[in-house]
Amino acid sequence: MKTNISMNPGKSVQAFYLFFIIHTSQIGAGLMGVPRILVLEAGSDAWISVLIAGIYLHIMIFLMLSILRAYDNSDILGVQGDLFGKWIGKILGLMYVLYIFLLVLTVMKNYIEVVQVFIFPEMPIWLMSLFLLSLMVYSIIGGFRVVVGTAFIFFFLTIWLALTIYKPMTYMDWEHFLPVMHHSSPTDLFMGAKQVAYSVLGLEILLFVYPFIEDKKKISLPAHAGVLFTTFLILLVTVVSIGYFSPDQLKATVWATLSLFKIISFSIVERFDFIAVALWMMVIIPNLVLFGWMIVHSMKRLFNTPKKPTLYALAFLLFIASITIEKRVGVNQLTSITSEVGFWIVFVYPWFIYIIVMVKKKWLKRGIS
Repeated sequence: MKTNISMNPGKSVQAFYLFFIIHTSQIGAGLMGVPRILVLEAGSDAWISVLIAGIYLHIMIFLMLSILRAYDNSDILGVQGDLFGKWIGKILGLMYVLYIFLLVLTVMKNYIEVVQVFIFPEMPIWLMSLFLLSLMVYSIIGGFRVVVGTAFIFFFLTIWLALTIYKPMTYMDWEHFLPVMHHSSPTDLFMGAKQVAYSVLGLEILLFVYPFIEDKKKISLPAHAGVLFTTFLILLVTVVSIGYFSPDQLKATVWATLSLFKIISFSIVERFDFIAVALWMMVIIPNLVLFGWMIVHSMKRLFNTPKKPTLYALAFLLFIASITIEKRVGVNQLTSITSEVGFWIVFVYPWFIYIIVMVKKKWLKRGIS
C-alpha cells in the first residue's frame, strides 16, 4: 500500500463539497434521540454540553488537517502504514473498517426501528434492510463523485425540515432552563458532551476523503463550517426539546426530535410526523452511502480487493447482521458499543497519531539540517 494516493482529476471534487460530506455524515440516526440522552446526563443544562462538544469538534478538525497536511496526498490508512509499518498499519486499518461497519449497522437498525414504531409496526426487518442496502449499493457503484452528489442532493431535500421546528418553539417554556448550572456539575456537562459523540460520529470521513479534494488549501473553511452547522442543529433540537417537554418529560421520550413533529399539522396533512419519519430516510441514506464507500475504499487500499465484490459482500453482511438483531435491547447494546468505540477512535486516537506525526516531522528536520 502506497502512502500517498495518485489521484485522477476526474475522480476528485472541489473543497466546497466537503461541507456537505462532513455534515451529512454526522447528521443521521443520532439526531433523533440526542436530547433525551443529553438530559439524562446534564439535565436542563444539556445545551451547554452541546457547546462544549462543538468546540471540541473544531479542535478535532484542526488536528486531523494537521496530520493530513504532513503528507502530500495521503489518507489515514497511508499515514498509519507510514508510521507503524505495513502489517501494523493494516491491522489499524481493519480497526477503522470494523468500526465503520458497526456504525452503518447501527444507523440502519435505529432507523428501521423508528419506522416500525411510528408508521409500519408489522413491516419485516428484512424488507426495510433490503431497500436501504439496495440504495446504498446503487449509489456507491457510481463512484466517489456520485457518493458526494448523494450527500449534496439529499442535504437540500431535507434541510427544510429544520424550519418546521418553529411550531414547537411557540410552545416553549423558558423556565425549564432556569436556574442555569443548578442541576448539573462540570463533570455532568463533560459527560453530556461525551454523549454527543454518537450524534456527531462521521467526522472521521475527513481522514478518508482528503486525497479526493482538489484545492486542499481551501479545505479548512468548509470543514469547520460543516461541524459548525451540525453543532447548530443539535443545539437547536436540544434547546427546543427541553423547552417544549421539560427535562422530566424528556427523559421518558426516546425520539424527542421526531416527537416534536407530532404537533405539526396542515389542512391536507394531519399527521406530519408520518411524513417526517418517511423523509428522514433521505437523512439516513447519505450516512449509509458515505460510510459504505469508506469501507470499500479502505479494503481496496489495504488488501487491493475489487470494489464491486467488496461492496456486494458488505451489503450481504449488513443484511444478515440487521435481521439477526431484532429486539430493542439488542439495538440499544449495539448503539452503546458503537458510541463507545467511536468515541475512542474518532475523538481520542487522532491525538496519538498527531503526536507521532509531529515528532517524526521534527526529527526529520533535524536529520536534514
